[in-house]
Amino acid sequence: MNHFRKLAVLTLMLVGFMSHRHPIAAAEVRWTHSPEQAIQAAHSTGRLIIVSVGANWCHYCKEMDRDVWKHPAIAKIIAEEYVPLKLTDEQHQELIETMQIKGYPATLIFTQDRQLVTRMDGYISAEKLANTMRAIRLSRQRSPQSSTAR
Repeated sequence: MNHFRKLAVLTLMLVGFMSHRHPIAAAEVRWTHSPEQAIQAAHSTGRLIIVSVGANWCHYCKEMDRDVWKHPAIAKIIAEEYVPLKLTDEQHQELIETMQIKGYPATLIFTQDRQLVTRMDGYISAEKLANTMRAIRLSRQRSPQSSTAR
């Protein structure tokens, strides 16, 4: 009985140790920071490109990173239907100016051929973003042009 008790205690300790060392991973968007790679991925997968534009110093950008981009529903939709591209003024200032972004954060969705589908300026909630992405999916499913693009 003593041997069984030691084994049970050891097993419980291992389970406890492993659960603390490997917490369930939070949903995360796996961003690319290369516009060229995003375009290539969009062409090869037939997906839209979702672009998050911001700056390291931007308070609302940090809030979107925390509340929106890590939201499980948003991360799931992006993983299944989009190529995610993150642009920052520290790394992509020229491109951001070309896109006529005047403030942060900004969220844009493009086709694989670089056609702007929608642009949302400022902080947007996860719910609003999810609704927008669903509406875009529905409109693309109804459009005869979108079926040939895939």
